[in-house]
Amino acid sequence: MNVAIVYFSGTGNTKAIAYGYKEALMKHGHDVDIRSIEKIYAIPEHDLLIIGGPIYAGNMPDELINWVRKNIKQVSDKKAIVFSTSAGLMNANGVKSIAKKLGNKGYDVINVATYEMPRNFYIDKYDPTPEDVQKQQFEHEAHKIVDSLASLNHQGKLNIDESVLLIDFYADLFRIMAKFMGRSFSIDDSCIQCGLCEANCPKKNIRYMEKAYLDQCMMCTRCIHNCPVNAISYKGRKIDAYRVHHEIVV
Repeated sequence: MNVAIVYFSGTGNTKAIAYGYKEALMKHGHDVDIRSIEKIYAIPEHDLLIIGGPIYAGNMPDELINWVRKNIKQVSDKKAIVFSTSAGLMNANGVKSIAKKLGNKGYDVINVATYEMPRNFYIDKYDPTPEDVQKQQFEHEAHKIVDSLASLNHQGKLNIDESVLLIDFYADLFRIMAKFMGRSFSIDDSCIQCGLCEANCPKKNIRYMEKAYLDQCMMCTRCIHNCPVNAISYKGRKIDAYRVHHEIVV
C-alpha cells in the first residue's frame, strides 16, 4: 500500500508522531512518503493519506486547515487517518475539522487519533512538562500509533456529521490573535546571527539582521525553542527552550 503522510509541526512533537507512523507502516511493508506541508504542494500517489498537526486554541493551525482546503483534491476509494498533538486532550477538536474536510473530498476517514505530548507552549503561562514525564509520554503514545493503525484492517469509515464551523472559527480567531501576540517577541544582543529563526519561520515573519518580527506570526514558537543561544524573549522574559529529546519507537 502507498501511504502519504503530511504534517505541520511547530517544535517537533507532531513530526515525531508522523515519523512514528512511518516507522510502524514500513515495518509492515508499506511504501511511505512523508512531507511537511512547508515542503509539499501536491500529495504523491497514495492509497492512504495521514494528516497531522498540533492543537492551537482547540483546533489545528489555520495554516494547516487552509493547506487542506487548497491542496487536497477530490478522490474516490482512498482512506485517511487524521491525528493531532497537544499538551491536553480535552479540547483537541482539530481532528474533527480536518476529518470533515477530507470526508467532503471523498476520503473514507477510518481513524482520528489525539496524542498527548510534552507542553511546548508555556511562554506566557503554564509550566513545561518535566523530563521524566516527557519520556513516559513518548513511550505511551508509541503504543497508540500501533492501535490507530489497527483500523486499516477494517473497511468501515467514521461518520462525522456535526458541524465544524465553530471549531474553524476558533482557528481563524487565533490566527488574528497570534499576529498581535507575535509583536511581543524580541531578539536581544546575544543573537549570533545564525539565521535559523528567519530560515525556519513557517510564516517568513522574522528579520534577524534587524532583530525584527513582522505582523504574520502564527505563535508556533519554533523560533524561541530552536534558537541555539536563547536570544529570543517573549514580553521581555527568557524562556527555557523545549527540545524533542525522545523518540517514538513502535
